Amino acid sequence: MSFDIEQIKAKFNISNHNLLYKYLKFKTKSVDRDSKARRSLGNIYALKVLIEDFLEDKVNGSSFSELLERQKKKPFGSKIQNHPLDNRLNDEFRRKFGVKEEMLPVQGLIVDKKKYRKISSSLISDKTEDPIKLAKFVDETIESFITTLNGKQTDFLNKIENLKTKESYDELLEYCLNSNSDARLFEIFAYVVLEIHYSKKNISITIDNKKTSHKLSLHKTGRTNANDGGIDYVLKPLGRFFQVTETLDFKKYFLDFTKLNRFPITFVIKVEDNPKEVLKLIKRNAQNTFSNDVINTYMNLFEEVITSLTLREYFKNLIKEKKQIAFKKNLIQNYKLEYGYFD
Repeated sequence: MSFDIEQIKAKFNISNHNLLYKYLKFKTKSVDRDSKARRSLGNIYALKVLIEDFLEDKVNGSSFSELLERQKKKPFGSKIQNHPLDNRLNDEFRRKFGVKEEMLPVQGLIVDKKKYRKISSSLISDKTEDPIKLAKFVDETIESFITTLNGKQTDFLNKIENLKTKESYDELLEYCLNSNSDARLFEIFAYVVLEIHYSKKNISITIDNKKTSHKLSLHKTGRTNANDGGIDYVLKPLGRFFQVTETLDFKKYFLDFTKLNRFPITFVIKVEDNPKEVLKLIKRNAQNTFSNDVINTYMNLFEEVITSLTLREYFKNLIKEKKQIAFKKNLIQNYKLEYGYFD
């Protein structure tokens, strides 16, 4: 089953100018091509539970705690927090459409001294003479989106399980590094490849004339949407910080260094460029904004740049070294962890 919001829109005869249609079109684009659209389900599920109440004719909606509990029971929803119902859904709607308060999706009220939330009556009546039909459109769109996500993730796990030939591994490599692949998939793939790469290396540390040998080990700090301060991996025992990104905007890098009190960072960047060329580009783009002294200060904080080209080389090495079993096992485990299979 493929997701097609336009087909669902036509089924319910929803206007192209309807705000809920526009919002869902924006939020569900990650199911197809947009690699920068991470699959954050918090706001979508907040909207879903409010719509469910409307369809069940709950005039006052439901209590905040009940709505949150229902979100958590949905696929991949166990880690959802209170923020979408509190303010994030409304904030995103306000930023995107600049609407007045009465058109914001989450409307708050007090019932029996408890916080309740319900869908905006103005929003559910936007550009339609049949609010029930609009609510059914929203509900079916979100259900179809989640079903499609489930199917794609199952397909990918099957793809990993069936890796056998050189061609199948090459195909997986291209799938994960493709410019349109999901951002989280790239971060997972990069971690697994780098974890195997560093696990082959040893270092010696001398403290008080006592020399000890250590294997390098790479660790994820959390899920890709976690509030981890922007650090995605940590390399022990060196204490190197890694961050995964897709942008080449120098302002993003300089800000990240500032957030960490100018602590060096290794960046893993989803671009098909040589790391040295990436650094040259970042430095060149910063020259119209900062002085040479400031630029040099920040450029010296790039501990290393790893690009898709680097990952290609490391991936080919692990195949040559017959690390396929470890690669498959780690990729499946980290993929399932990221997408909530163990929740």
